[in-house]
Amino acid sequence: MSPLRAIAILVVVIPIGACTTLRNTSQQDLVWSAYNQCKAEGRIPTNVQFVRVEPDGRAWSATYSSAYGAQELERCITEKTSSGSAGITPPVNAAILSPAVSCPANPDLNAEDCTSP
Repeated sequence: MSPLRAIAILVVVIPIGACTTLRNTSQQDLVWSAYNQCKAEGRIPTNVQFVRVEPDGRAWSATYSSAYGAQELERCITEKTSSGSAGITPPVNAAILSPAVSCPANPDLNAEDCTSP
């Protein structure tokens, strides 16, 4: 086999292999599904969005302008991923939401100390 042909095969095979590893875990699918249901039901304000969901189901969210809506998001996601909801078994480590929020008036405060305007 010529070196050029070997390189061509690697160029095709490696990206295909990499794409197969990018599938969500069942915990990620559960949390994303709960998030989409909460958004569809209008239970989460538009200033709250998921940033990412870790493979173990831990979710990172962000709020814009204020921390308003972060508690509603957590409450709805917890409700949707509970064992009695929609026949879906939640992951062993239930979703932990980590809002990436800062207080515009005082960046030294954490999200819990922020108040909505």
